[in-house]
Amino acid sequence: MRALRHRTIAFLVAAVAVWGGWEAFLSLTAPRRVDAAVAQALHREGRANVAVTLGFAPEDFHIRLFQSHGVVSGVRGTTVLLNRVGADDVGRIARYYWVRGITLQ
Repeated sequence: MRALRHRTIAFLVAAVAVWGGWEAFLSLTAPRRVDAAVAQALHREGRANVAVTLGFAPEDFHIRLFQSHGVVSGVRGTTVLLNRVGADDVGRIARYYWVRGITLQ
């Protein structure tokens, strides 16, 4: 395994390990951010009006990002209100590490 001693290969192995760990972290924590009522509503209707709570006051970047997932209807403190959000989009939103929770409006 002489190739593993080369700096470039060692760096690539480390980078892949860090990236894989990050993806595993997001995959494991994302489902916990989605309230059970949201999952049930999405299963029943396919779309739901959700409240996405962040750990901080959302900025313009966050609002614009959420607009790509649904219709932003307002902001209340650290919570962004999104209408007509599909199941796939709820899953994508839950993978943002800065999202604390997703509940029904």
